[in-house]
Amino acid sequence: MGNFWAEEGLDHIIPKGYGDYPEGFDVVSFLRSWLSPFDQSDIVDLGCGYGRLCTAFSKERYKGLDINPNAVLMAKKLYPDYQFFELETYPKADLYLAYTVFLHLEDHEVESILQKVDTSYFIVAEILGREWRRDGNPPVFNREFDEYLKIFHRYQFDLVEEKLKPYERYKQNACYLGKNTDISFLLFKRKTS
Repeated sequence: MGNFWAEEGLDHIIPKGYGDYPEGFDVVSFLRSWLSPFDQSDIVDLGCGYGRLCTAFSKERYKGLDINPNAVLMAKKLYPDYQFFELETYPKADLYLAYTVFLHLEDHEVESILQKVDTSYFIVAEILGREWRRDGNPPVFNREFDEYLKIFHRYQFDLVEEKLKPYERYKQNACYLGKNTDISFLLFKRKTS
C-alpha cells in the first residue's frame, strides 16, 4: 500500500478538476471552528498530502506527515511557515487527524498505526460504508461506523463526538444514488488509566 502512495506523485491526493475542496465546503473553516477547543494542542495531520488543511491549525503546533515525498515537498513550498515531514515515526501529539486517509488502508495497517501513536485524541474523517469499497488504484477500504468503534476500542479509544458533512460532489451525482455521501468526522478520546 505504502509504495502506491509514495510513488504516485501528486495524483489521487484529491480528485482532479474540483479545486482544493471537492467536498463542496471549506474544510479548513469547518475544522478551525469545530476544533477550536484544541487551539493550544499539538496536532499531527496524518496523510497531510500537500498540506491543504494545515491553515486550520496553529503553525507553531502543527505537524503534517505523509509517505509521499513529492507531496511533502509541495506542502513545504505552498506553506513554508508550517512543518511537514516524510513519515518515519509517529510524534507524540494531543490530537491526530486522519482526513480521508484510513479509507485507503487495510485493517491491519490502521491497527498498526493505532498501536504506535501517542495521542489523547484521534479524528477519522471519511465517507463510511462498505458499499464504497473497490479494487484498483487507489484501492478503497471504507468501513462501517461500528467497525471503527471496534477497532478504536481495541486501542483504548472511545467515540466522544461525530459530525456529518455532505460531500456535495457525490451527493449530486446520480451514479452514487443510494450510497452514503456524508463525510463522518469521528472524534475519539483515549481512555486514561
